[in-house]
Amino acid sequence: MTNLIGHDAVWRQFSSALDSGKLHHGWILAGPRGLGKASFALRAAASLVDPDDRYSNLIARGTHPDILTVKRLPKEAAKDDDEPDANAELKRSITIEQIRNLQASLTTRPGLADKRAIIIDSADDLERGGANALLKSLEEPPADTYFLLVSHASDRLLPTIRSRCQMLRFEPLNQMQMEAALSDAASEIDPEDLDALIRAGKGSPGQAIDFMGLDLGKLDSTMHAIIQTGDPGNDMRIALAEQLSLKAAQQRYEAFLRLAPSLIADRARQMDAANVLAATEVWTAASALANRAIALSLDKQSVIFQMGSLLASLQTHKAA
Repeated sequence: MTNLIGHDAVWRQFSSALDSGKLHHGWILAGPRGLGKASFALRAAASLVDPDDRYSNLIARGTHPDILTVKRLPKEAAKDDDEPDANAELKRSITIEQIRNLQASLTTRPGLADKRAIIIDSADDLERGGANALLKSLEEPPADTYFLLVSHASDRLLPTIRSRCQMLRFEPLNQMQMEAALSDAASEIDPEDLDALIRAGKGSPGQAIDFMGLDLGKLDSTMHAIIQTGDPGNDMRIALAEQLSLKAAQQRYEAFLRLAPSLIADRARQMDAANVLAATEVWTAASALANRAIALSLDKQSVIFQMGSLLASLQTHKAA
């Protein structure tokens, strides 16, 4: 089963409730995307339906009859003879029909175990009708049935759903935990890339893993060079704008928007008292620009050049 790096305290909280014999029927796994909440949900489900680890092969393949997972379906259903496409475009929401089909399956007893676990991944994706339908099951849960709701924005869930569930809160991982998680995911990572991935991930190993293979070490080196030299001729900023604004470079562009404010924050921590306030203001501006860039679909070249200029402005401030 997946190693839940950084979430030992949350696991102890759930295990303690399970061992008490008074486990609540509904749990919300809340925290930013990419922390491993879905993996945690599967491990929790396994501890419910297969405490003796007899059917781990079925659980790993996703075919254990007493662990039911509900998530968004592909926009185009696979043909009978085709393997499911992991990269297929998904529907916008988990539909009310999916929840009703789930409820119909709960009218029978569990198959291999004396308990059943339902994973909703994620509850944020439920359309309104689906959320209301799920609420009915949470209000009157079938016997020996437990719900694990993955949520990346739990404050947006229906208050009535939140009130009927226990909350498990997942926090971003620290530096050492991120190093361990990424080493688990890929045994051979260039140290320069590892440092950039950790900063781009911002405590989320899932996000960092998504950025693997994007040569972030080279991107990180370019940003450091802009800070060190101030890029007086704008050459580095222009080159970055040309490279990262391409459609094929969307992931590197998004990684750049995460890396730049983090790099500025690191630089600010090295500043002496006379310069730290100005560096903090640069970080505030960079963070605001990064947040607006994606949300408002701002012109990429303009955003990249502006962010590069914020990096270059740090050259005038002295590190302690």
